[in-house]
Amino acid sequence: MKEFVQGIVLLWEENKRRELLYIRMMKSDQLGNFRRLCNQGHITALLFQKEIQWIYDYFKCNLNDSDLQTAFESSAPIQETVLDGMEDNSTLVCLAKEVELTTIRGYQSVIRFIDHEGEVYDILRDHLDRITHLCGEFGRENSHFKRLLSPR
Repeated sequence: MKEFVQGIVLLWEENKRRELLYIRMMKSDQLGNFRRLCNQGHITALLFQKEIQWIYDYFKCNLNDSDLQTAFESSAPIQETVLDGMEDNSTLVCLAKEVELTTIRGYQSVIRFIDHEGEVYDILRDHLDRITHLCGEFGRENSHFKRLLSPR
């Protein structure tokens, strides 16, 4: 159970990172078709954080486990600073795809700990499917985005 709860914390943190990344990316003027994908990524990150929070609150030990937001706040300013230093949109796109792949691996590792017949499995499986789809969309649009940014 402890590994599962730690995995849920990591999933929440990954979705928080996704949220911050997509906010940063949407500030860019040269996103083209990626703006729609960033918007989808941002909305799913927010929704998934809420659903993961519910799962965490159900399974956590009130004596030992802290609040998810409190645990993340200590590292968030550092991550925002790193994102603010990135000016190149293609670097942000590559980072977004890497963050999505890392998140996918996190979901795959957590799903191993749960009953495949339960509601928690269905929620996490839905998250995994949506993130996998979004990651595929990034891959399809990436070449188009690079052509837009390349000097002519």
